[in-house]
Amino acid sequence: MRDYIIDNLRKMVSIYSVSGEDMDEIITFTRGLLREIGLETRVIKGDEHSPVLMASYKEKGVCFSGHLDTVPLDDGWTKEQGEIADGKIYGRGALDMKGPCVSMIAAAKKMVEEDIPFSLLFTTDEEVSMAGAEAVSHEREVTDAPAVVVCEPTALLVVTKEKGVYQFEVSTQGKNAHASMPEQGDNAIMKILPILMKIGSKGNIPAGDKLSCGVNVIEGGSATNVIPKLCRAEIDVRFPPEYDEGYLKEYLFEDVNDDFKLKTIQYLDPVSIDEENKCVRTLLDIAETDTWAVPYGTEMVMFSKTNENTFIFGPGAVDSAHKPDEYIELKQLVDIVDIYVEYAKAMYGQ
Repeated sequence: MRDYIIDNLRKMVSIYSVSGEDMDEIITFTRGLLREIGLETRVIKGDEHSPVLMASYKEKGVCFSGHLDTVPLDDGWTKEQGEIADGKIYGRGALDMKGPCVSMIAAAKKMVEEDIPFSLLFTTDEEVSMAGAEAVSHEREVTDAPAVVVCEPTALLVVTKEKGVYQFEVSTQGKNAHASMPEQGDNAIMKILPILMKIGSKGNIPAGDKLSCGVNVIEGGSATNVIPKLCRAEIDVRFPPEYDEGYLKEYLFEDVNDDFKLKTIQYLDPVSIDEENKCVRTLLDIAETDTWAVPYGTEMVMFSKTNENTFIFGPGAVDSAHKPDEYIELKQLVDIVDIYVEYAKAMYGQ
């Protein structure tokens, strides 16, 4: 099993699958793995670049969900893609979340051999929109499942709560002028700075169970000697359940009276499941683990709309996600396979 996971994860990591770009190669490769273990597959189109690969063995089994898209590679890596060192495998997507996806497939192989019903979902736009998850949330693989397990990395803890996500764009408009005559222009960059300072101050660091707020993209200006006419920034806010959408926006913008335009990029509600729910308690007993609440958002928010028995449980610590030298521990990739199999067996027919 370990060799199977290593071999296929290294192949997956080598396939370029950045969100928003062509997913044909990663879909074809993953589809091939599923067909090798005797599964029939189908692809459901979400948006232009968000196909969802689905496979089932019989009906009304546990649904295991993962995503095949990644964030860009970026600079700063000291390890090769697919390199193995000290019990870890490195590469963009190794942790988030091609590694967990390979574990899902390895578990599926064993479940077919043991005649245990299950379903698998692989989305391709989790990092940007989750349109694929929303598109398939009404499919029977989700709605009829005794549980939906989002297999994102949780270090083998059962995640019952995740924060909401509010991502938005703030933009300001000014007037171009020659840099030597600033009085004839209106500097859009200078206009946006106090706005960003006010909004950015609303986050708590460390985030913990509180609201976090990051100004993570800013664009403005065209040349050093030209007063900028336009400036825009993208802001990411993660918030706990006590903030509903209305209260959240009031809190963020209550003291921002400056002239700006606001555009919502993405809004996702926080979600949770009762820790005493049978589907959660069963996994806690099988995995001999504990619960956790995460500060990030996942496709749990989409699947929980149509199946309340949705939670997150997967291998790997999320700390290295979206960074250079992203890695996942091979032991957790292997250990979780039998846990998934035992859980699917225990939950069938529940």
